[in-house]
Amino acid sequence: MANIQLQDLDWGLLWQEANDKKNQRRKEPGDWDKKAGSFAKRTTHSVYTQRFLELLAPDPDWSVLDIGCGPGTLALPIAARTRWVTAIDFSENMLKILHKRTAEQGLNNISTHRLSWEDDWQRHGIKPHDVAIASRSLAVSDLKKALTRLNSYATKRVCITDRVKHGPKDPDAFAAVGREMSGGPDYVYTVNLLFQMGILPTIDYIRLEETQEYRSFAEALSSYSWMFSNLNQNEEKLLKKFVQSICTISKDGTVSVHRRYVPTWAYISWNPTVLT
Repeated sequence: MANIQLQDLDWGLLWQEANDKKNQRRKEPGDWDKKAGSFAKRTTHSVYTQRFLELLAPDPDWSVLDIGCGPGTLALPIAARTRWVTAIDFSENMLKILHKRTAEQGLNNISTHRLSWEDDWQRHGIKPHDVAIASRSLAVSDLKKALTRLNSYATKRVCITDRVKHGPKDPDAFAAVGREMSGGPDYVYTVNLLFQMGILPTIDYIRLEETQEYRSFAEALSSYSWMFSNLNQNEEKLLKKFVQSICTISKDGTVSVHRRYVPTWAYISWNPTVLT
């Protein structure tokens, strides 16, 4: 067996190779536009949001850059606790919901920009903030480049979340439809890449609810369908049967889904540093 030394490993390359082996295409802006409404309703009040805010511990004087802000899951409560929030997302519908909620809550300290990771943020007037966050939004083509950018756009703190193992996907669902689950690289790659870049991050974990609540069975099934690409008719039937087997339907039509694998996210944070 070859004597592999830690310094010989290129975690950026290892991440890229693992990412290329994923058996699911990357979600595009149009996919998130369709998902925006249901996603906004399900993430308004969640263990994830509460725990992220606890770990972030916003300071009233902060300016915060939220990359992949979605419908304002974090941008809105952070804006209520800080001086300013700049929210970035590539989904037009996500930003529309954020605008609506901003007005409803009477907030006037949020600016939004429809941008992706690949866009030139500086050309669009985005400047470094006290804190930069990327919450469940590291679906990028080059992780090292994304981490380097985050580090350069924060002066006090960078906070990201990355999936642990299967993350939001359910291995039992993939087994039920007869598909192999390959979700790509998880947070271990990210932490080791940061270390290799000269960054020593702090790591915490956010474990989601063991029972997930939905307003209807259709909504629960839609959430599970989101895990897959291009389900055929037979796979759709198998998935529906599986979701029925793990859910409890109340008299009012609401649905409780009982997963064997509870999604967990790694909360990774560090103080910006000069990279060599």
